[in-house]
Amino acid sequence: DLKTKVKECRAQTRTEKKKRAMAMREKQLKELGMNVNTRGQVVASVGAVEREMAELVEESGLKCVICHEGYKNQPQKILCIYTFSKRCLLEDSEGRTRKNLGYFTVSHFNVVHYDCHISAVRLARIRDEWESASLQNSNTKCNSLMPIWGPSVTESAFTTCLARHNAHIQEFTGVREASLSYVIHDIRMLLLRFVTERSFSEESGGGGRQSNIHFMPFIVQIALYVLTTTRRHTHEVAQLTSFLAASSADWVTMCYGAESPSYFLVLSLVLQSPRAWKAC
Repeated sequence: DLKTKVKECRAQTRTEKKKRAMAMREKQLKELGMNVNTRGQVVASVGAVEREMAELVEESGLKCVICHEGYKNQPQKILCIYTFSKRCLLEDSEGRTRKNLGYFTVSHFNVVHYDCHISAVRLARIRDEWESASLQNSNTKCNSLMPIWGPSVTESAFTTCLARHNAHIQEFTGVREASLSYVIHDIRMLLLRFVTERSFSEESGGGGRQSNIHFMPFIVQIALYVLTTTRRHTHEVAQLTSFLAASSADWVTMCYGAESPSYFLVLSLVLQSPRAWKAC
């Protein structure tokens, strides 16, 4: 009769919907690398687990302190170094009443993805950006992120982060522009800390000789990039040549200026090849 046919139709509809739901479930589980065993339990597919394990690459180089991945697993995500910069005299013994001012930079050499840093700051809403960052930086003061140009990082991404880094330096040190001469002085003052055995953590509260010797190649990388992009190579070479041609008496006089012999020593490291540097 009609009542029986309606019941049968409804039962067929429910069965069909159930089959479709199960098929959709199996499809979604398969995409997630899972399946249903004979007991009806959802378990991981052995093949999928093996494939995922095979795809895992262990980071052997620099890696983010937050996500623990680096340029092997995230080749296009730019890594940065937490740094601390502070205003200072460029040369303590400068023979002028009004001495030239610049800044120095030190680091605990903790590396972070810029994106991870921003996400962490957003989560810590009640804290200042750099107060929050100090927690990731081994409880060491920081006020900037110096970018590291990885093999697959685009130049635009690097320059954007470098511009932010320079903006932070200007904000916290008062310099008008983080030019090549300031970067050279920054490297010089960092090297002088090694020579004079001065503390690296006196102002920042963390980071020592080992941290800052690891940091050194990357600040030199910044100097080389600025030198290349500002097209000052010819000008700087002329300055270095003029210094090398000066007499020893002139060098003594230069010791009481901002551009002292130690400044030109660092400049030569940036400008010259190892062979040319050794020949001087």
